[in-house]
Amino acid sequence: MPPLVSICCVTYNHAATVEQALESFLAQRGDMDVEILIHDDASTDATPEILRRYAQLYPDVVKPLFETQNQYRKGTAMDATFNFPRAAGKYIALCEGDDYWTDPHKLKKQIDCLGEHPGCTFCFTNGFVLDASSEAPQRPFIPYYPEDAAHFTPETREYDLSEITRLSFIPTASFLFPREALEAVPPELLLSPCPNGDLRLKLLLTAAGKAVYLHAFTCVYRLSSQSSAMAKWGAESAEQTRLRCEQTLTMLRGVDAFSSGRHREALSRLMDGQYRVLLEAAPSFSLLKDPEAKRVYRGLPITRRLKCRVKMVIPPRVFRFFRRALQSGRPKHGSARSA
Repeated sequence: MPPLVSICCVTYNHAATVEQALESFLAQRGDMDVEILIHDDASTDATPEILRRYAQLYPDVVKPLFETQNQYRKGTAMDATFNFPRAAGKYIALCEGDDYWTDPHKLKKQIDCLGEHPGCTFCFTNGFVLDASSEAPQRPFIPYYPEDAAHFTPETREYDLSEITRLSFIPTASFLFPREALEAVPPELLLSPCPNGDLRLKLLLTAAGKAVYLHAFTCVYRLSSQSSAMAKWGAESAEQTRLRCEQTLTMLRGVDAFSSGRHREALSRLMDGQYRVLLEAAPSFSLLKDPEAKRVYRGLPITRRLKCRVKMVIPPRVFRFFRRALQSGRPKHGSARSA
């Protein structure tokens, strides 16, 4: 008999945390049969050894794949490429190797919730954000930002695609969905390069029907300043920023086409956010030939429009030099080449 749930997990240098994740997956077996599909993305620490040990202990449950070269850096869609195609369960659940589940009945509760909400193709829950540096207290994951609070109520309810775009982030470790909902999505929409893979999956699964939020705290997201997406994006070059925004825009257009334009206004709002970032990273005025980019540019405050124009004229190294000089509050000496 196939398992009821395929738990998909991506690991990379998670030696300090992956055992806790695996134990939280195994705790679900009291309710149902599961398989644990793990893709290790060429970890350089002890993660592979830990995974092999668990695979020996639970050979019918823990099923790892090991890479010799890191695939994430190549822009590969991780779960969609390596885990989803081998999933045999009726349902698929996600959790990365540095997060973990706190409720041993998490999967059963979510499956029951989907059964009580026919037509829903995606279930998510709340969780806790754990600051890995211990500098901040543990807090609820949703609402992630204060502005999200107006679009969130602490009760089980359904969300359509427009509504779910108002929640900036939801915990990936809470994702659960029927495998048939995933099969309804065109493969190219899941496999194309996209730096916002969690956002893409959330939008596509909701577009396939509706999402249902189960008001429960079932997981923990470890917030690490070094591994967070925000930290990585803050350290990227202007060229990397442009590529990230362009890929995200392509993804959002794909979601719009998949949903037959029924939620275009909400998706356009997300696209406008990408255009605002893209404008500040544009190397020339050529981007303003794009009617959508030009419309977003005209809607910016005058100070941001000036900033965009300055960055389009001044080479990035020179711009960074003057920005650092202004931020320090003291004059800088020497050429921009030495900055």
